Formats: sequence, structure tokens, C-alpha cells
Amino acid sequence: MMTALASGAASLNQTGPDAPAANTAGNAQKAPVSVIINVFNEAETIEREIREIHAEIIRKLPGSELIVAEDGSTDGTKEILARLKNELGIIHSTSAERKGYARAFRDAVTLVKNPYVFFSDTGGKQDFADFWKLYAHCENSGVVSGVRAGRRDQLYRRLMTWGYNFVLRRYFHVNLRDADAGFRIYQLAVIRKIANEPWLNRQLIASELALRAIYSGYEFKEIPVQYRQRAGASRGLPTAKIPKVIVSVLKNFSRLKKTLTSPDYHAPGKTAP
Repeated sequence: MMTALASGAASLNQTGPDAPAANTAGNAQKAPVSVIINVFNEAETIEREIREIHAEIIRKLPGSELIVAEDGSTDGTKEILARLKNELGIIHSTSAERKGYARAFRDAVTLVKNPYVFFSDTGGKQDFADFWKLYAHCENSGVVSGVRAGRRDQLYRRLMTWGYNFVLRRYFHVNLRDADAGFRIYQLAVIRKIANEPWLNRQLIASELALRAIYSGYEFKEIPVQYRQRAGASRGLPTAKIPKVIVSVLKNFSRLKKTLTSPDYHAPGKTAP
């Protein structure tokens, strides 16, 4: 399972989370972003989060847009979004039925118009002021991803995150600290490439996207960001389902590695790792 790649593959065009900050005077500092959030039954928190995103990001980067990928909510979320659409001009990508996380995200990507795409989890877990920590590096990195710092969720979840990242690092020879983090900025060319590819996993999708970006030849940079425990009950995978999901993802490792290491996988003009 731990088959080594060719010599020198360990770095895979990455920089560590503690690397010096990029020059913030570049063109990216004025470039608008397309913000995507996936939403399902978030009536308790969604209005506050949308207003935070609008105030912290959209207003400060003229030309930016907020795309809400709403996935068949039944708790009043749709009605809140309809009202905010008129007030704040958000783009409401909705569905009468559940599409699932992956399809909702893909559909939202088809709507983006800006050179950078910022994706964030919802549920009050992120501090949107941390967006600027990532934005400072997005001109020079294909993907800039948050590393969840200060986690206070259940110990078993933190241990499983550590274990999953350890196995992923060893098997794919990457230096990812938090591969499945849901707080990242993609350059448009990166997300368009990997969003149009057939994904193997239905869970832990962000980690597959991270690997696809790296093996496409793009630089993947990680930056520590604050992570808050969701108020109330966790919306994460139920404890009983976690082992099954992990086994399913691990079973796909060999297929995914075969795809990523094929000679023609990397993006045009990029060097295969």
C-alpha cells in the first residue's frame, strides 16, 4: 500500500503552512472572488454567515459574488435565501431534491465568473476574517487551504483526522496536514479542471480535490485558520457510519493513485510531480 513514487516526488509542488507570507502587493490583492458555500438545513445560522461573508469579503472586493449551493433544505433555509437574494444579490443555486454535496458543489462551480474561487463550510465553524490569510497567497498558489487550528470538537474526530492525514501522506507522498479542510481558495483554472473530472469518493471529497490539484501540477499551500465547534449537535458523519466511510475511501486509494500518476493527468503546461 505504501509504494514509493519516483525520487523527488515527496515535495509535490507544495509549501508548508509556516512558510513566509507571499508578497501581498500583487494583482491578486485587487482581484474579485467567487464565494461558494454548500447549504443544507442551516436556517439557524445561514443569515448570519451570509451577512458576515458579504461584509468581510464581497464589499471589500468589488466584482465579487456569493453563490449559495442550497441542496433541498426543508427547514426554512430556502425562504431565508430568497429574501437575502433580493437584499444582497446573492446567487441562489437551489434544488427541489437533494443532489448531495458533490453535485451541489459542481453545479455551483459552473456559475463562477471570477479568477479565484473561495469555498467554505457553513454552520458557524469558520471565521471569515481568516479569508485574508489565504487571499494573500492565492496569486502564486493554485490552491490555498486552511489548516483547522484550535479544534475543540470530539477527541475521536481529531484522532481520526490525524490518522487519515498520516495514511494519505504516506501513500500519496504529499505533505498535507489537513487534506479535508473545508476552507480554501482555488485559482479558477484549477477548480475547473478538477471539478470536471469524475471523482471516486462520495465522502471526504475535499481531500480528493487536494490530491487532484497537487498531481495536476499546481502548488498547494496550507495556512492555519481558526476552527470553531458547531453550536448544538454535530452535522458531521454519524459516529456509526465513520468506519464504513473510511474503509470506502481507503479502498479507492489504489484507483485514485493510478489515475493521478498516469502520464497525461497533469494540467497542460504543468509538470507532473
